[in-house]
Amino acid sequence: MGGRALKTAFTRRYSREEFDTVSKELIDIIEKSYAKACTPLFFNKKETFGDIDIIVSVITSDMGAIRAFVERSFKPTEIFSNGNAISFDYKEVQVDLICVPDKDFMSNYHYLAFNDLGNFIGRLAQSIGFKYGQEGLWYNHFSDANTKTTIMVSKNYPEIFEFLGLDYARWEEGFDTLEDIFEYAMTSSLFNVEMFQLSKLNKINRERNIKRASYMSFLEYIEGKPDHPEYNSNLTTLAKEDVIRIIREAFPEANVDVHLAEIEFNAARKKLINTKFNGKIIKEKYGLEGKVLGESIKNFKYFIDNVDDGGGRYKSFGDFIIDTPSDEIFTLFDESRDFQHY
Repeated sequence: MGGRALKTAFTRRYSREEFDTVSKELIDIIEKSYAKACTPLFFNKKETFGDIDIIVSVITSDMGAIRAFVERSFKPTEIFSNGNAISFDYKEVQVDLICVPDKDFMSNYHYLAFNDLGNFIGRLAQSIGFKYGQEGLWYNHFSDANTKTTIMVSKNYPEIFEFLGLDYARWEEGFDTLEDIFEYAMTSSLFNVEMFQLSKLNKINRERNIKRASYMSFLEYIEGKPDHPEYNSNLTTLAKEDVIRIIREAFPEANVDVHLAEIEFNAARKKLINTKFNGKIIKEKYGLEGKVLGESIKNFKYFIDNVDDGGGRYKSFGDFIIDTPSDEIFTLFDESRDFQHY
């Protein structure tokens, strides 16, 4: 994670021997409380380390509990939390615990391996409309209303790598140098020099990658490879229908048509609910506005869930709106105004 999260604790770069010894010590301690822990893979000839990253399988999203474990087990002088990661000092090195649910443990193991290779593979996937990251391979489907829904495509890494034009067996062998990692990324049939240029990245990725030494080194490396067959090829953008067709054919186990049907159903359900009952209707029908309007709607929802319904007839307020004729909805709304919960 870069070794820069801590500001006050003294830390330094570790030699390979120090890294091997202390990372094993850390993992042994962590695995007494958590089921799985490992360091991401790195290239064989890496000699020094600015930090120690450890992926930890956790059963809780309570980072407070994990922080307490760190304080109790390692007694650091400084701790920094950022999302699902906790950084702390231990024996003069920064340690980054990347805390993930078990279902994403192997996804993180693959994505975080070999410096920025996961980042490079993510760019390859994005070039054909997919996302590749710490949860696996997925597709962000945008409905006609521009609502984003994530469809998980695969966590099967031999299949993912083959799909993205990469040799998984070669990945399993590991790499000796950073340049070997660069060359591996360039073996993909999807590789295109243009897709990695900072000008092609969004603001967040551009600002992140410009600070990453290995990403910038990769840009320098590919700039010196103008004879690569894909160096000057043009980027192509696949239409949504083409991406869906590819998922259907390449990853039938993803059940993309089921997910799409669920998305359409949920969108239609939401539209039906909003058409039958919304703030604009209440405003026009009863002349309510502002805070009074909002409280009357909250009061009505409470009335349906706890008074009229008694918690028995409807799974949710939305189910009530769908199942109830409009005239009855507003008859009950009138009744709820005499029952002021708020």
